[in-house]
Amino acid sequence: MTEREPSSEQADEALKAHHKPPHSTPHSTRTLFRRLWGDYVRQHWGRLIIIFGFMLVVSALSGAYPILIGYVFNGLNIASPDLVWQIPLLIIMIAAIRAAAMYGLALQVADLSLRVTRHIQRRMASHLIMTDLRDVMSAPSGTFVSRMTNDVNVIREALVRLINNLIKDSLTIIVLIGVLISFDWILTLVVLGVYPLAMQPIIAIGRRQRHGSHQLQEQMGQTTSTLHETMKGGRMIRAYGLEDYEKSRTSRMFDLLYQSQRILAIGRARIDPILEVLGGIAIAGIIGLAGWRVLSGSLDIGHVAGFITALLMLAQPVRALGTLNTILQEASAALSRLFTLLDTPSHVSSPERPEPLNAVKGQIEFQAVNFRYAEEMTLSDINFTVTPGQTLALVGPSGGGKSTIINLIPRLFDPSAGLIRLDGQDLRQLDLNALRGAMALVSQDSLLFNDTVANNIAFGRLDADETDIRAAAQAAAAADFINDLPDGYQTVVGEEGNRLSGGQRQRIAIARAILRDAPILLLDEPTSALDAVTEKHIQAAMQTLTKGRTTIIVAHRLATVRHADHILVIDGGKIVEDGDHDSLLAKQGVYANLFESQHFY
Repeated sequence: MTEREPSSEQADEALKAHHKPPHSTPHSTRTLFRRLWGDYVRQHWGRLIIIFGFMLVVSALSGAYPILIGYVFNGLNIASPDLVWQIPLLIIMIAAIRAAAMYGLALQVADLSLRVTRHIQRRMASHLIMTDLRDVMSAPSGTFVSRMTNDVNVIREALVRLINNLIKDSLTIIVLIGVLISFDWILTLVVLGVYPLAMQPIIAIGRRQRHGSHQLQEQMGQTTSTLHETMKGGRMIRAYGLEDYEKSRTSRMFDLLYQSQRILAIGRARIDPILEVLGGIAIAGIIGLAGWRVLSGSLDIGHVAGFITALLMLAQPVRALGTLNTILQEASAALSRLFTLLDTPSHVSSPERPEPLNAVKGQIEFQAVNFRYAEEMTLSDINFTVTPGQTLALVGPSGGGKSTIINLIPRLFDPSAGLIRLDGQDLRQLDLNALRGAMALVSQDSLLFNDTVANNIAFGRLDADETDIRAAAQAAAAADFINDLPDGYQTVVGEEGNRLSGGQRQRIAIARAILRDAPILLLDEPTSALDAVTEKHIQAAMQTLTKGRTTIIVAHRLATVRHADHILVIDGGKIVEDGDHDSLLAKQGVYANLFESQHFY
């Protein structure tokens, strides 16, 4: 593998080694769901009132069935002919009303949960877009994708269960217990004495499920990242004959995912048998006790039939509540990961009272700047000044810290020590949007979005019209190949621009920077993916572009920077030489050696 330099190069690996992804901190389930309620659910109070109304109807009518069954059995004893058609008709009416309420309830709960899910995902996406670049780079992208998809789906399922089970089923249980008491309070006490026995093992299972759910979500994130790498690296995998290796690697990931899912499935599977056994014990005891009381004359058959009907109906909501704790514990792990992410502060941000950034002249000063990756000092005592309109080139061996300097100027990172000024103002005292709005960046890894060519160029200035876009493409020597594309400027470039060649992607990125028309240009190997002929055209366009603008350019091919006003040679994180092209050649130092090696080549 080739050596890579900071930020655009070695920075990714260095940051991952130093800044681990934020781990979920332990929170109680109650605390987590209280925050979910306050931040995302409570604002939908109107919909919650409608949901509660539907729940009252469904729960209240649940108690009607056992009461009617009791009347039927007692009515048979008195041979009332009217009951033969009145009770069935009444049951149909109750069922129809209850079904309509259940339908309305399901729709409202589903819509509420989807609205909450959308709110969470929007907030997570906004946070990730605005958070420190080092935090985003500190973990595989699959980790964040998993949190915004898998974790949020777990939370949505738990919210639906929480509303349906904790509220609706609790109301149903209260109504049915009231019915049981109306039939026979002694038998009711027996029932109430059995079901609490299941709570302790269910709670213990729930605790294990929370830990298992956390492991599962982490594993799903790793699996997503692995699959993304496999799909993206398809060319290299085939070229190096790594198909069997990749099959084995992805197979191992799915094995680990299977194990995590199996652990959760086993935990969930234990709940129903516990409740089934206790329910069977309760029903058997009730039938035996009720039969004895009927024979003794202290209880009539109608009350027994109604009591058993209510008891059987009670089994479903009790079972649902029994499994709820497991779902809530799994969701607690997801909520903990979510809130840990959202609570991670951004260290690179605008000050509360930023200094105004007036018309930017473009003077950039580095004063005793240091930057550290993990335990390694990547930049040490960097001092230089770029005057307005000057072109400064950063050259030197790979891995020396050139790209890190570029990344410090728009505050993608902040220095560990020292000061960076723009027109005499400390960068940290300026509004981030204003600061970055004064700059245009072209890096060696040109990122294009899965959008049209025109829109990818227009990201440089969102209010640009078609004439501006075409002019920028022409200046970047991109117009000819764009016109040859199937749909011209409306051609969709594919994920990360994979339908274009590296040189074509780079020219679109340069067109984007030209369109931005910023007073400061940051060019990190802007012609690295271009052939010699195209580079020649680009160089002509770049000379026009850099006139009157402060330009800092990183280049490995020294021929591209020989006309720079000033050149800094960076090696080992330090400035080892500085001057213009001719003076550096005369020194016969690092620059001269690099130039001679490239010239010879």
